[in-house]
Amino acid sequence: MKSEVETILEADHAELDTLLERTFRALDSADCREAYLALDFFWARLAMHIRAEHLRLFPAVREIVQRAPDAARPVDDDIPEMLDQLRHDHDFFMTQLARAIKALRLVFHFGNEEATLPVVRDLVDQVRQTLIQHNELEENRIYTLIDDTFLAPDTMNELELSIKKELSNLPARFRDASAPS
Repeated sequence: MKSEVETILEADHAELDTLLERTFRALDSADCREAYLALDFFWARLAMHIRAEHLRLFPAVREIVQRAPDAARPVDDDIPEMLDQLRHDHDFFMTQLARAIKALRLVFHFGNEEATLPVVRDLVDQVRQTLIQHNELEENRIYTLIDDTFLAPDTMNELELSIKKELSNLPARFRDASAPS
């Protein structure tokens, strides 16, 4: 049975996938303004997800790995390396998305949509392709460690609340009623 933390993070992956598809629809229709808005919101939401994992989930998983020899079920030895790879992926996502946002901003100032949109699409597609494997690794190998085998109920509850808090902490520019949905 899935923990609430696993359910929350997987649901957030699904929401992020929806936001990413919205970005691709805007790019495919050559709507620079909508592409910018959609991409900016996706970037912000992905950053929130990453923050929740870096500040809350990954430290809990590292603690689980340290206590694994005393646990009722084994933990794979390669979990620390996986966490390092996931952090590397997160850096890649943020870098690629920053480049894409910058390119779209330049379109607003200088035009050249015809040359810029394919470049932006390629940058975002690189993120999408990496996200597929990244999310699979998280969902199948990392999130599954968050259960009552390794964490006490109060610790799991605190982790759940802290992750929910991180996932609800939208940047100020999206907190009003006009934020993209």
